[in-house]
Amino acid sequence: MRRVIPIFALLLVVAIAKAVPPPRLAKGPAPVPVPNIALAKQLNARFIPPKNGIPGTVTIPSKNPRRAIMEEHLLTRSGETFRGKFLGYDPAQGLKWSHPDFLPKVIHFLPNRVSLLNFKVGPLPNHAKHHNCQIELSNGDTIAGDLVRMENKKLILNTWYAGELAINTAHIKSLKPGFSSAKVFFEGPKNTKNWTFNNGQNGGLPLRMIPQLPLEQQRQLKERAAQAAKGPTWKLTDGVFESTTSNSMVGRQMKEMPARSSTEFDVEWTGSLNLYVNFLTDSLTSYSMCNGYCLRLTQSYIYLYRYNFNNNAGRGGRVGNNVRVNLASLQGNAHIALKMDAKKKTIALFINDILIQKWENLGDFPSDENGLLFTSRTTSRMKLSHIRVTDWNGNLPEANAKAKSEPKNDYVLLNNADHITGELTSIADGKLQLKSDFGEMAIGLEKIGVIHRATERVKAIPTTTGMARAIFKGGGSMAMNITGWKDGKVTATSPIFGEASFDAEVFQSIDFTGKNTRQVSNISPTIKPMLIEKGVRAPLQLRQRALPVPRPGKVPQALRFELKVRPDPKAPQVKPRR
Repeated sequence: MRRVIPIFALLLVVAIAKAVPPPRLAKGPAPVPVPNIALAKQLNARFIPPKNGIPGTVTIPSKNPRRAIMEEHLLTRSGETFRGKFLGYDPAQGLKWSHPDFLPKVIHFLPNRVSLLNFKVGPLPNHAKHHNCQIELSNGDTIAGDLVRMENKKLILNTWYAGELAINTAHIKSLKPGFSSAKVFFEGPKNTKNWTFNNGQNGGLPLRMIPQLPLEQQRQLKERAAQAAKGPTWKLTDGVFESTTSNSMVGRQMKEMPARSSTEFDVEWTGSLNLYVNFLTDSLTSYSMCNGYCLRLTQSYIYLYRYNFNNNAGRGGRVGNNVRVNLASLQGNAHIALKMDAKKKTIALFINDILIQKWENLGDFPSDENGLLFTSRTTSRMKLSHIRVTDWNGNLPEANAKAKSEPKNDYVLLNNADHITGELTSIADGKLQLKSDFGEMAIGLEKIGVIHRATERVKAIPTTTGMARAIFKGGGSMAMNITGWKDGKVTATSPIFGEASFDAEVFQSIDFTGKNTRQVSNISPTIKPMLIEKGVRAPLQLRQRALPVPRPGKVPQALRFELKVRPDPKAPQVKPRR
């Protein structure tokens, strides 16, 4: 009996060890799938929205994506990043670079070992000029300038950054003449003269209403306005307004405003965009207590409001339906344009040259003042630059007008959405000469929206050894062989333009790999979630993988284990009962 008890205990231990139940999951919500970081990096650390965009939203192409490192830096082809100062370039010796931690103070990088040279992100110089004409080349590069003429298979552009450029027409894929004799009423900002700064603490009354108040209230409002002007608001640096304070305001009254006008500006933001733009307003101290219009720009929606302020009472309301957009895809940079026609009582909004919305039948426009006011509604950093007010010819392309490329004929899309096909022969004196089936015809450039060259006439740009791609500030790029860089001047050659000398201040970065991309690679990639509406799934190839999650009642192979007990060889073998 004494021997039976130890044997029975041993058999019980072995039976329990073999019958260990699988680990049970704790009660509570289901485990959250863990993102597969490696797969995300393979997708270039960013998820691309579906091809057709979010249903119900307007897809806007990005013109000037933000960069991960804002300071001047150099990226080698092996992946190292060097901060410092660019000193010059020589095709034989390479890039001259200075860094306070290096000895000697000046080092050289071979051009074939450099991937990217990024300059400090900043505004264009004061002598820069706005160009309306845009050219797209066969390799995807874009160039801006003033269209002069086209003859002898050369298209002449006058640019502020390289003088006259003679572009080989064989490499031009499309052309937007942008021709207009528009009168410029304002272009800046260049200084703070005639600008009004506030931070929303001065009462918000229109300035014209203050003289109608009792003297004591006038004195209080003036004191409050003086204090508000000293508070945090927009700051002007190198032609750029910058704000990091919510409800900060900056505005000015335009001396003249034609019946048809165009107001354009560039906006750059971090975090989430929330900007109010008042135009045709009589108040520079409030976005709501005024007579005028207010455009509200947010990440997901755009609203247009009309406000009226009479007898010390204000009222306002939204005009039309809100516009659903996805401004997060613009990566913090956009070009905004407002086209206003007082005769037709319409207002049109463009973002990155894409017609987003047209408001019609608006009634009489406010005629008291022509104020322009910007109000930041976020504490995130926001910048405004290249503000431009001009007259406008009233031509407005249709939002759904689609240009088509034909193999044998050039396709001319007019501003009224009509089109003409034929062969573009020359451009001179503001007119385009086109040979069509109906004979020779001359078309005014102010009537033309875009010209798509016949695909059979467009030739690929030949690549040469050492060809790099220069990315311009404000958008645009061009392939070239850099032959010299000295005293702020860059000499280069290219099959596109032959030989030219560039102002170095136009360059934002130089891609020495010559790859055709307008987006500069992020040095420190981050994973950005896809912006997908509820109920809309991403394409299968873009869905994020997740690590397997244990299910109740089923244990993954890696978690299974058995407790084995070595039997004593001296112990008698006992067969278990059946």
